Amino acid sequence: QNLPTFTQVPVIGAATRQGITAPGSTMVRHGPARRMSAALLVVCTTYLAVDTLFSSSPSSLMEDFSSSLRRELSKGLTTEEDPQHNNRGLIAYGECTVESINPPDHPIVPVFAASYPGSGSQMTHYLYEALTGVPAGIIKLTRGDDHQVISIKTHYPAQTTNVKGAEEMDRVILQLRNPLNALPSFASFRFEVQNGFPDHTVYAPDKFWIEWRDKNFDKALEDWVNHLEYWVDNYDNTQDKRIVISYENLINEETGPEETEHIAQFLGNGKGVTTVSPEIIPCVWDKVVNYEKNTGRKLLADFVALDNEWAEKNGDKARSLIKTYYEEIDGAVARKLFHCCDDPLHPLASHRKGAHAPYTFTEQQLQTMINELTMIKERYMSKSTEDHLERILTQYVEEVEEKMKERARG
Repeated sequence: QNLPTFTQVPVIGAATRQGITAPGSTMVRHGPARRMSAALLVVCTTYLAVDTLFSSSPSSLMEDFSSSLRRELSKGLTTEEDPQHNNRGLIAYGECTVESINPPDHPIVPVFAASYPGSGSQMTHYLYEALTGVPAGIIKLTRGDDHQVISIKTHYPAQTTNVKGAEEMDRVILQLRNPLNALPSFASFRFEVQNGFPDHTVYAPDKFWIEWRDKNFDKALEDWVNHLEYWVDNYDNTQDKRIVISYENLINEETGPEETEHIAQFLGNGKGVTTVSPEIIPCVWDKVVNYEKNTGRKLLADFVALDNEWAEKNGDKARSLIKTYYEEIDGAVARKLFHCCDDPLHPLASHRKGAHAPYTFTEQQLQTMINELTMIKERYMSKSTEDHLERILTQYVEEVEEKMKERARG
């Protein structure tokens, strides 16, 4: 099997970053074979970008995204030829590179990669690939009995379609995200679909979010609960059939590497699957998870202003968005794009910049969320084998309760 070959190079202070070999470090040269390997990596895996998309998302931009992630994974070796190597990640974890991601040379049974929409499944899609060297798939393009992928992403039963050819699939990684954040993320996806944006590029404007929230909250929260219960009730975690991970733990610098090690161990227990060595896992986590964290959605104003190609191709759509969500788009953006729309025509135009402000819920919605999360937690507390799930749900309840307190404080 063509497994991922990781090379780790210690990064010790500024000396190594300048290309000077620090004591105990290793200087690795990029030979022609390594260059060819990196080139083949991009060529062979670009097609996997479409695995992360819903059918409405423009594929060309997301192919660029997929390729850029894999280029990021192929960076990081300290060399005499390139001493100013990319040092984007946590220095303590050093640098590592994925040499290849290829279909297995023998059949493997994939695991279900189950998550409610908006829970970070694109990030873990790439993480599963990097940990095993085997492509990951999605429902629309992959069958379970193809035996060619490490995992298949599914949002069932929150979405009605489940994996085809799944008779042999009996293991699942259930990925949770607090509905406090999963629901707004899903709303942003719906906004992207409705307006022709590529997936994972634009935050839904507050106006859209409030309308979507008040129309869909009850059903969306019910779907979140049903999704969790389906996978927990049907796949036994005592027989190595299920693990539960949380998006929050995975992106946290203190818990992320440990959560990734948990994932790698579970994947490695699959017949015919080999994962990277344990000492490399923190570096792999840093490469994949922090890359995703740093290339996420933008404010609508920033996306429209910065993506000139999209604006040129979708001029009418851009104008419509500016008119509809003028509170969130600076009038200067409209003037830059269309040489129009002086400030008097948009007196309420926003000058908002920087990070996106958290989406809000009503007091009643927050209380409903607390009630539902508490009820699920109490249901599984009686099972001594669900300690990890209980801890995740306890954390979620506490986070929603804190939002309630913030709302009360005004």
